[in-house]
Amino acid sequence: MSSEHRAGSGWFPSIKTAIFVVFVSIISVFLCRHFWSAPDDFHTPNAPRDVVLLHQLGHGLQCPSLSPFALKVETYLRMNNISYKSLYDRKMGPKGKSPWIEYNGEVIPDSSFIIAFLNRQFNIDMNAFLTPHDRGVATALQRLAEDSLYFQLGLWRAVYDKEKETFRGIGLNSFYIWMLERKAKDDAWHHGIGRHSEEEVAVITEKDLWALSEILGDKHFFFGSTPTEVDCTLFGHLSQFVWQARRSPGEKLINEKFPNLKSYCERMKEKFWPDWNELLFHAQQDKSASS
Repeated sequence: MSSEHRAGSGWFPSIKTAIFVVFVSIISVFLCRHFWSAPDDFHTPNAPRDVVLLHQLGHGLQCPSLSPFALKVETYLRMNNISYKSLYDRKMGPKGKSPWIEYNGEVIPDSSFIIAFLNRQFNIDMNAFLTPHDRGVATALQRLAEDSLYFQLGLWRAVYDKEKETFRGIGLNSFYIWMLERKAKDDAWHHGIGRHSEEEVAVITEKDLWALSEILGDKHFFFGSTPTEVDCTLFGHLSQFVWQARRSPGEKLINEKFPNLKSYCERMKEKFWPDWNELLFHAQQDKSASS
Protein backbone atom coordinates (compact mmCIF):
# COMPACT_ATOMS: atom_id res chain seq x y z
CA MET A 1 0.00 0.00 0.00
CA SER A 2 2.65 2.46 1.04
CA SER A 3 4.87 1.58 -1.93
CA GLU A 4 1.92 1.99 -4.31
CA HIS A 5 1.14 5.31 -2.70
CA ARG A 6 4.73 6.49 -3.13
CA ALA A 7 4.77 5.37 -6.74
CA GLY A 8 1.48 7.07 -7.42
CA SER A 9 2.41 10.26 -5.63
CA GLY A 10 5.69 10.34 -7.56
CA TRP A 11 3.96 9.84 -10.91
CA PHE A 12 1.07 12.25 -10.39
CA PRO A 13 3.15 15.42 -9.96
CA SER A 14 5.16 14.56 -13.07
CA ILE A 15 1.94 14.41 -15.10
CA LYS A 16 0.86 17.75 -13.69
CA THR A 17 4.28 19.20 -14.46
CA ALA A 18 4.16 17.88 -18.01
CA ILE A 19 0.69 19.35 -18.55
CA PHE A 20 1.83 22.67 -17.13
CA VAL A 21 4.91 22.74 -19.38
CA VAL A 22 2.82 21.96 -22.45
CA PHE A 23 0.29 24.63 -21.49
CA VAL A 24 2.98 27.27 -20.94
CA SER A 25 4.67 26.31 -24.21
CA ILE A 26 1.42 26.71 -26.15
CA ILE A 27 0.76 30.10 -24.54
CA SER A 28 4.36 31.15 -25.18
CA VAL A 29 4.14 30.27 -28.86
CA PHE A 30 0.84 32.14 -29.15
CA LEU A 31 2.22 35.26 -27.50
CA CYS A 32 5.40 35.17 -29.56
CA ARG A 33 3.39 34.88 -32.75
CA HIS A 34 1.00 37.60 -31.62
CA PHE A 35 3.49 40.16 -30.36
CA TRP A 36 6.77 39.40 -32.14
CA SER A 37 5.80 37.94 -35.49
CA ALA A 38 5.14 40.18 -38.45
CA PRO A 39 1.64 40.63 -39.88
CA ASP A 40 0.86 39.65 -43.46
CA ASP A 41 -0.08 43.16 -44.61
CA PHE A 42 2.08 46.15 -43.70
CA HIS A 43 0.09 48.88 -45.41
CA THR A 44 -2.12 51.24 -43.43
CA PRO A 45 -5.47 51.86 -45.17
CA ASN A 46 -5.85 55.42 -46.46
CA ALA A 47 -2.35 56.36 -45.40
CA PRO A 48 -1.58 60.04 -46.06
CA ARG A 49 0.79 60.93 -48.88
CA ASP A 50 4.22 62.41 -48.19
CA VAL A 51 4.01 61.61 -44.48
CA VAL A 52 6.25 59.06 -42.78
CA LEU A 53 4.25 56.64 -40.66
CA LEU A 54 6.54 55.46 -37.86
CA HIS A 55 5.36 52.19 -36.32
CA GLN A 56 6.83 51.62 -32.89
CA LEU A 57 6.33 50.21 -29.41
CA GLY A 58 4.54 52.09 -26.65
CA HIS A 59 5.42 55.23 -24.72
CA GLY A 60 7.87 54.88 -21.85
CA LEU A 61 7.64 56.14 -18.29
CA GLN A 62 10.48 58.64 -18.69
CA CYS A 63 11.21 58.54 -22.44
CA PRO A 64 8.72 59.04 -25.30
CA SER A 65 9.43 55.48 -26.46
CA LEU A 66 10.48 52.23 -24.83
CA SER A 67 12.77 51.56 -27.78
CA PRO A 68 16.17 53.25 -28.31
CA PHE A 69 15.82 52.47 -32.02
CA ALA A 70 12.48 54.27 -32.24
CA LEU A 71 14.00 57.28 -30.48
CA LYS A 72 16.87 57.13 -32.98
CA VAL A 73 14.53 57.30 -35.98
CA GLU A 74 12.20 59.87 -34.47
CA THR A 75 15.13 62.13 -33.51
CA TYR A 76 16.37 61.89 -37.10
CA LEU A 77 12.93 62.87 -38.40
CA ARG A 78 12.84 65.87 -36.08
CA MET A 79 16.38 66.95 -36.91
CA ASN A 80 15.51 67.06 -40.60
CA ASN A 81 11.99 68.51 -40.29
CA ILE A 82 10.41 65.54 -42.05
CA SER A 83 6.65 65.28 -41.73
CA TYR A 84 5.77 62.13 -39.79
CA LYS A 85 3.22 60.47 -37.55
CA SER A 86 4.04 58.01 -34.80
CA LEU A 87 1.83 54.93 -34.51
CA TYR A 88 2.28 53.23 -31.15
CA ASP A 89 0.66 50.04 -32.39
CA ARG A 90 3.34 47.53 -31.29
CA LYS A 91 3.15 45.87 -34.70
CA MET A 92 6.33 44.26 -35.93
CA GLY A 93 7.62 45.00 -39.41
CA PRO A 94 8.57 42.65 -42.25
CA LYS A 95 11.68 41.48 -40.38
CA GLY A 96 9.78 40.91 -37.15
CA LYS A 97 11.37 44.03 -35.65
CA SER A 98 10.31 47.48 -34.52
CA PRO A 99 10.43 50.31 -35.51
CA TRP A 100 9.50 50.30 -39.17
CA ILE A 101 8.01 52.91 -41.48
CA GLU A 102 5.60 53.39 -44.34
CA TYR A 103 6.14 56.15 -46.86
CA ASN A 104 4.00 56.60 -49.96
CA GLY A 105 3.26 52.90 -50.17
CA GLU A 106 6.78 51.69 -49.42
CA VAL A 107 7.49 49.70 -46.26
CA ILE A 108 10.96 49.93 -44.75
CA PRO A 109 12.10 47.97 -41.65
CA ASP A 110 15.21 48.46 -39.49
CA SER A 111 16.27 51.86 -38.15
CA SER A 112 19.49 52.12 -40.18
CA PHE A 113 17.80 51.16 -43.45
CA ILE A 114 14.98 53.58 -42.63
CA ILE A 115 17.45 56.46 -42.32
CA ALA A 116 19.28 55.41 -45.48
CA PHE A 117 15.96 55.30 -47.36
CA LEU A 118 14.91 58.73 -46.09
CA ASN A 119 18.32 60.18 -46.95
CA ARG A 120 17.71 59.16 -50.56
CA GLN A 121 14.10 60.34 -50.60
CA PHE A 122 14.87 63.79 -49.20
CA ASN A 123 18.44 64.21 -50.44
CA ILE A 124 19.83 64.44 -46.90
CA ASP A 125 23.45 63.97 -45.85
CA MET A 126 23.98 64.83 -42.20
CA ASN A 127 27.52 63.45 -42.46
CA ALA A 128 28.63 65.62 -45.39
CA PHE A 129 31.30 67.44 -43.39
CA LEU A 130 32.81 64.29 -41.89
CA THR A 131 36.17 62.98 -43.10
CA PRO A 132 36.51 59.30 -44.06
CA HIS A 133 38.18 58.76 -40.68
CA ASP A 134 35.26 60.43 -38.90
CA ARG A 135 32.80 58.26 -40.80
CA GLY A 136 34.70 55.18 -39.69
CA VAL A 137 34.59 56.33 -36.08
CA ALA A 138 30.87 57.07 -36.40
CA THR A 139 30.23 53.54 -37.65
CA ALA A 140 32.18 52.11 -34.72
CA LEU A 141 30.18 54.27 -32.29
CA GLN A 142 26.94 53.06 -33.83
CA ARG A 143 28.01 49.44 -33.42
CA LEU A 144 29.01 50.06 -29.80
CA ALA A 145 25.54 51.42 -29.04
CA GLU A 146 23.44 48.98 -31.04
CA ASP A 147 25.44 45.80 -30.53
CA SER A 148 26.58 46.32 -26.95
CA LEU A 149 24.72 49.00 -24.96
CA TYR A 150 21.39 47.80 -26.32
CA PHE A 151 21.85 44.31 -24.85
CA GLN A 152 23.05 45.74 -21.54
CA LEU A 153 19.90 47.85 -21.39
CA GLY A 154 17.69 44.86 -22.21
CA LEU A 155 19.30 42.72 -19.53
CA TRP A 156 18.80 45.41 -16.92
CA ARG A 157 15.15 45.99 -17.74
CA ALA A 158 14.03 42.41 -18.20
CA VAL A 159 16.41 40.37 -16.05
CA TYR A 160 18.51 42.23 -13.48
CA ASP A 161 15.90 44.74 -12.30
CA LYS A 162 13.87 42.61 -9.90
CA GLU A 163 11.11 45.21 -9.74
CA LYS A 164 10.76 45.27 -13.56
CA GLU A 165 9.92 48.95 -13.20
CA THR A 166 10.05 49.79 -16.91
CA PHE A 167 7.42 47.17 -17.69
CA ARG A 168 5.23 47.23 -14.60
CA GLY A 169 5.02 51.01 -14.79
CA ILE A 170 3.25 50.83 -18.14
CA GLY A 171 0.81 48.17 -16.96
CA LEU A 172 2.26 44.94 -18.35
CA ASN A 173 1.11 41.87 -16.45
CA SER A 174 3.42 39.40 -14.74
CA PHE A 175 3.07 36.69 -17.39
CA TYR A 176 3.96 39.04 -20.24
CA ILE A 177 6.91 40.37 -18.23
CA TRP A 178 8.04 36.77 -17.71
CA MET A 179 7.88 36.29 -21.48
CA LEU A 180 9.99 39.41 -22.00
CA GLU A 181 12.53 38.15 -19.48
CA ARG A 182 12.80 34.81 -21.26
CA LYS A 183 13.26 36.53 -24.61
CA ALA A 184 15.88 38.94 -23.23
CA LYS A 185 17.84 36.08 -21.69
CA ASP A 186 17.69 34.09 -24.91
CA ASP A 187 18.71 37.05 -27.10
CA ALA A 188 21.57 37.98 -24.78
CA TRP A 189 22.77 34.37 -24.55
CA HIS A 190 22.98 34.04 -28.32
CA HIS A 191 24.62 37.44 -28.59
CA GLY A 192 27.20 36.33 -26.02
CA ILE A 193 26.85 39.02 -23.36
CA GLY A 194 24.22 36.96 -21.55
CA ARG A 195 26.85 34.33 -20.71
CA HIS A 196 28.54 36.79 -18.35
CA SER A 197 27.56 37.49 -14.76
CA GLU A 198 25.66 40.66 -13.87
CA GLU A 199 28.86 42.08 -12.36
CA GLU A 200 30.83 41.35 -15.52
CA VAL A 201 28.18 43.02 -17.67
CA ALA A 202 28.48 46.12 -15.43
CA VAL A 203 32.22 46.19 -16.18
CA ILE A 204 31.46 46.11 -19.91
CA THR A 205 28.94 48.93 -19.46
CA GLU A 206 31.54 51.08 -17.72
CA LYS A 207 34.09 50.54 -20.47
CA ASP A 208 31.56 51.37 -23.19
CA LEU A 209 30.39 54.54 -21.43
CA TRP A 210 33.99 55.56 -20.74
CA ALA A 211 34.77 55.28 -24.45
CA LEU A 212 31.77 57.41 -25.40
CA SER A 213 32.59 59.98 -22.73
CA GLU A 214 36.19 60.29 -23.91
CA ILE A 215 35.20 60.69 -27.56
CA LEU A 216 32.50 63.26 -26.76
CA GLY A 217 34.74 65.32 -24.47
CA ASP A 218 33.43 68.86 -24.16
CA LYS A 219 31.89 68.97 -27.63
CA HIS A 220 28.20 69.76 -28.06
CA PHE A 221 27.72 66.73 -30.29
CA PHE A 222 29.94 63.77 -31.07
CA PHE A 223 31.59 65.44 -34.05
CA GLY A 224 31.48 69.06 -33.03
CA SER A 225 28.86 71.80 -32.97
CA THR A 226 26.61 70.17 -35.57
CA PRO A 227 24.79 66.86 -35.00
CA THR A 228 25.30 63.94 -37.37
CA GLU A 229 23.44 60.69 -37.95
CA VAL A 230 25.29 58.90 -35.17
CA ASP A 231 23.97 61.43 -32.66
CA CYS A 232 20.51 60.03 -33.35
CA THR A 233 21.75 56.55 -32.47
CA LEU A 234 23.71 57.56 -29.39
CA PHE A 235 20.98 59.79 -28.00
CA GLY A 236 18.42 57.03 -28.54
CA HIS A 237 20.45 54.63 -26.39
CA LEU A 238 22.03 56.95 -23.84
CA SER A 239 18.73 58.66 -23.04
CA GLN A 240 17.32 55.29 -22.00
CA PHE A 241 20.10 54.90 -19.43
CA VAL A 242 19.81 58.51 -18.25
CA TRP A 243 16.04 58.55 -17.74
CA GLN A 244 14.58 55.08 -18.17
CA ALA A 245 16.88 52.61 -16.39
CA ARG A 246 16.62 53.73 -12.77
CA ARG A 247 19.11 52.18 -10.34
CA SER A 248 21.01 50.53 -13.20
CA PRO A 249 24.82 50.59 -13.36
CA GLY A 250 24.50 52.66 -16.54
CA GLU A 251 22.47 55.37 -14.85
CA LYS A 252 24.81 55.46 -11.85
CA LEU A 253 27.94 55.63 -14.01
CA ILE A 254 26.60 58.45 -16.17
CA ASN A 255 25.61 60.47 -13.11
CA GLU A 256 28.79 59.87 -11.13
CA LYS A 257 31.62 59.28 -13.62
CA PHE A 258 30.51 60.49 -17.04
CA PRO A 259 28.38 63.62 -16.52
CA ASN A 260 29.22 64.93 -20.00
CA LEU A 261 27.04 62.12 -21.41
CA LYS A 262 24.10 63.33 -19.31
CA SER A 263 24.68 66.94 -20.40
CA TYR A 264 24.77 65.73 -23.98
CA CYS A 265 21.40 64.00 -23.59
CA GLU A 266 19.91 67.09 -21.99
CA ARG A 267 21.14 69.23 -24.92
CA MET A 268 19.65 66.84 -27.46
CA LYS A 269 16.38 66.68 -25.57
CA GLU A 270 16.11 70.45 -25.28
CA LYS A 271 16.97 71.04 -28.94
CA PHE A 272 14.88 68.38 -30.64
CA TRP A 273 12.27 67.27 -28.09
CA PRO A 274 10.52 70.33 -26.60
CA ASP A 275 7.38 68.16 -26.16
CA TRP A 276 9.26 65.32 -24.41
CA ASN A 277 7.19 65.36 -21.20
CA GLU A 278 3.92 65.44 -23.14
CA LEU A 279 4.84 62.16 -24.84
CA LEU A 280 5.53 60.14 -21.70
CA PHE A 281 3.30 57.21 -20.79
CA HIS A 282 1.31 58.80 -17.97
CA ALA A 283 0.84 62.07 -19.87
CA GLN A 284 -0.60 60.12 -22.78
CA GLN A 285 -2.84 58.11 -20.44
CA ASP A 286 -4.18 61.34 -18.90
CA LYS A 287 -4.73 62.76 -22.38
CA SER A 288 -6.70 59.69 -23.46
CA ALA A 289 -8.79 59.74 -20.29
CA SER A 290 -9.75 63.39 -20.75
CA SER A 291 -10.61 63.09 -24.45
